[in-house]
Amino acid sequence: MNTRSHAFALMTITCALSLGSVFSTMTEAASTSRELLEQSQKLLEAGRLAEAELVLDRAEKLAPSDPVILTLDAKVKGRLGEYSSAVLLLERVIRLTPESAQAHVDLAIALADSGDLGSALAETAKAISIAPGLEIAHLNRARILYDMKQDREADGEFALAVRLAPGNPDCYFYWAAAEQAQGNLARETELLRKVVKLEPGNLDARIKLANSLLEQDRTAEGIAELRRVLDIDPTSAEAIYKLSRAVRSTDPEESKRLRDKFERLNAQNSVLDQAKALANDGFHAYTVQDWRESVRLFSEALKICGDCEIESTLHRDLGLALYRDGQIERGTDELHKALALNPEDRDAAKALEAIRSLKKTE
Repeated sequence: MNTRSHAFALMTITCALSLGSVFSTMTEAASTSRELLEQSQKLLEAGRLAEAELVLDRAEKLAPSDPVILTLDAKVKGRLGEYSSAVLLLERVIRLTPESAQAHVDLAIALADSGDLGSALAETAKAISIAPGLEIAHLNRARILYDMKQDREADGEFALAVRLAPGNPDCYFYWAAAEQAQGNLARETELLRKVVKLEPGNLDARIKLANSLLEQDRTAEGIAELRRVLDIDPTSAEAIYKLSRAVRSTDPEESKRLRDKFERLNAQNSVLDQAKALANDGFHAYTVQDWRESVRLFSEALKICGDCEIESTLHRDLGLALYRDGQIERGTDELHKALALNPEDRDAAKALEAIRSLKKTE
């Protein structure tokens, strides 16, 4: 998987270089920062993260002192893994609004994501000094303290966050993780039950709850929780595997059926491996500028892949290969498909933006 992802990255960089001069000629002419902000918010509501980032970057250039635009741009970059860029933007927000407790919390989160826990902890202290009752500040302070192995202090902050926001499932979820790490399984179970009561569809919490119950030899309760997971998502490989093991002694036939289902899911991974192999060949054809062969191989990989986990990446790379082969409309369609499947694909978003700009100049 790692080899493949690096190959995709190299290919899209190649495309970005070829389109760079076109992309850089985009003008901000009639657009205003507020219009761009509204446009980005609509894109975010539609889950189109990478496109929203491009719009926010344009808005930030037009309004470099607007804390709303800077904050939203930083949050999007954080979700896309650009932690250092998010930190820089949020530091600008702090300079503009030093008395905003929420701004200090936002910066603390970005700093923690970037690995700077000491600075992140300091920002939560600043937030709490400004707004002592801001539960999100206490929750994030608790999480940072937990990451810093300061368990007792973290527990106090978790407890305070829960008192301030008893209806926030995140408070219980992250506290449960801290209790599990300390070996307090009964307490972990208690907290996770509160999470699933508030969020019945939270599969991650339900699987963690089942694990906690099974580790305490509360087998019947753990099995019941795994069945609830499969009621919500019948294809959860983790739940299928764990349930198969849990019922092995009490119901061997069901255990076998579940194991067979788990193996069928694994067989789908074999199909994925075939798609990856073809995609790698497609990348090689792309690097030697054999566009037609690259298109053929990526198309074949998509047929085999179906709705596998690299489907969005294959659509993107097929779109780029089609573009280089002169098939602009087909390439545009594939790039749109890629973004529909993975709204965080920044390379697909940039390629589409460049193609739109090119059409305007024709």
